[in-house]
Amino acid sequence: MNNRTVAIVTIDDYINYGNRLQNYALTKLLQNEGFKVFNGIRVFTKEDWVIRTNGTIQKIRNWLTPYRVVRGSLYSPQEKSGLKKEREQRFLDFVHSYTTILEPIVCVNHFNANKVLKKYAIDYFIVGSDQVWNPYYEAMEYEFLTFTTKEKRLSFAASIGADSIPEGAKRYFKKNLSKMKYISVREERAAEIVKELTGRDADVTLDPTLLLDKADWEHITKKPELDIEGRYICTYFLGEVPESVNAFAKEKGLCIYALNSLDCPKLYTLDPAEFLYMIQNASYVLTDSFHAVAFSIAFHKEFYVFERKQEGVSSMFSRIETITKRFGLGNRIQSRDRIIEQEPISNWSKIEDELVAEKKRSMGKLLEAMVSGIRGK
Repeated sequence: MNNRTVAIVTIDDYINYGNRLQNYALTKLLQNEGFKVFNGIRVFTKEDWVIRTNGTIQKIRNWLTPYRVVRGSLYSPQEKSGLKKEREQRFLDFVHSYTTILEPIVCVNHFNANKVLKKYAIDYFIVGSDQVWNPYYEAMEYEFLTFTTKEKRLSFAASIGADSIPEGAKRYFKKNLSKMKYISVREERAAEIVKELTGRDADVTLDPTLLLDKADWEHITKKPELDIEGRYICTYFLGEVPESVNAFAKEKGLCIYALNSLDCPKLYTLDPAEFLYMIQNASYVLTDSFHAVAFSIAFHKEFYVFERKQEGVSSMFSRIETITKRFGLGNRIQSRDRIIEQEPISNWSKIEDELVAEKKRSMGKLLEAMVSGIRGK
């Protein structure tokens, strides 16, 4: 397996901690297996755009106009406050410190895309993890790896992030899922959807953030330039903050460090390594984020999680239900009105054993799928 090259296709969100850290985790897992790993591939072709918009090649150019490439990364600098720009730049610095990013590929068709990709001699493409197959805002053609041959198309912990596929998109999903070489998803519900649409069995795999060894995370964790004293509650909410959070903090006599609030500039602009530190050293983590739950488990933290309340966003709670059920932590799901404190989590050693076993199983499945794809070469 050594000396082979893998390209990861995922969402490139340069202000989202979970997105960037899951990408780092999968990169590191593959590097530990001896692979050379590329990131950042986004293939925009005429076929892709027509399928999504009923448009033309000109629409690709128009759609890309507000975007620019910074150090190999495609992102939009539009409508961002000073704090968001600072956060984005700190994310970009983190990403380029730990991963190799390729520039987005904008071309006429898949044939031309492969001419561009040829120089990188990529043996396999892996889409995942994160919500790459969410039908409401992702699931682009390139996120099903349609630009390459079936033998090179694999997914790892790919998330659909929704409980169902819209009726009008089922045919599109069925076609693209059927042409994958190997399918690994992050939620039990996602596996059910794959089965319903294609008749295929998909592996349910833990998010790569949970498969990476704790020592690997501690290696990149960085203390922020903040005066942090004593015990504290770390919050990370992508939707509305529940009323119960402040009441819980008052009851415990602990201050709150809110990691995703524009009201806390020094915390809002933390880079992913500093985000890890804040979770690692918290007394409690309160969140509506899947990845904040994942890192709470990775660092053995007491946590409570709430269903997200966010206007215009469909329910994404199945992934959190899957992970808490998996480790017997269902009581960590709390009502937004009131937190009912639970006994401290006591089964960390059992959870660690399960994580080690799952890493061996899921990485083994992925490597086996790769090997089966090169037989006879």
